[in-house]
Amino acid sequence: MDQPWEHPDWYDLHDTAWTAGSEREPEHYRELMLALPPLDRQHHLIDAGAGTGKLAALIANSYAQLGQITLIEPNQQKLERAQTRLTKILPQAKIEALAASIGEHQALPKTVADFVTVGSVFMPTMLLRGGSLNDGLAWLRHALADIVLMLRPGGWLYCLETLAAPWDQGSANDPVRRLNMPEFVAEIQHAGFEQVECTYRFRDRVTIRGRTSI
Repeated sequence: MDQPWEHPDWYDLHDTAWTAGSEREPEHYRELMLALPPLDRQHHLIDAGAGTGKLAALIANSYAQLGQITLIEPNQQKLERAQTRLTKILPQAKIEALAASIGEHQALPKTVADFVTVGSVFMPTMLLRGGSLNDGLAWLRHALADIVLMLRPGGWLYCLETLAAPWDQGSANDPVRRLNMPEFVAEIQHAGFEQVECTYRFRDRVTIRGRTSI
């Protein structure tokens, strides 16, 4: 295990602690959950970059009739923990786990989900991959394209992110950085999402949703 964040226990303790602060994390996750419409037995939720399943578990605890969840996460230890957590919460639901990454040209579900959630995945992944902002945007566009393909017509993307600080600037050829709000919204719209809006913001933390065309 090369990096500490690959360990599921360390990840749960430190996730998002280095940005807006750990004290904001419960509110941030809860605001995404509150922005969702009612979820029932006929719905299929995909959590892309599920980690240890914290966001999916919050949703599952709120919607006991949710019929199906697919967890997508490249780290096998985190994925197993997420699947165990969700199976305990929703024993009657279909819980699937897929060891894979978005934006990496991998085989992913297609046209199956009513909702895809992405919790603090886009910006951290761009930074960890390194390179230029152009490189980061290329990956982000592949990842968003993957999500569009996962969704049924009229399906929704709900993502929470920590955006760039006002002083975090640079052109396309400069080192990769987090995006600001207009840049991030523009990328989501360019991917083909409609009705893109911010449903929550506290400083650099946002929840944004967008819908595929019907």
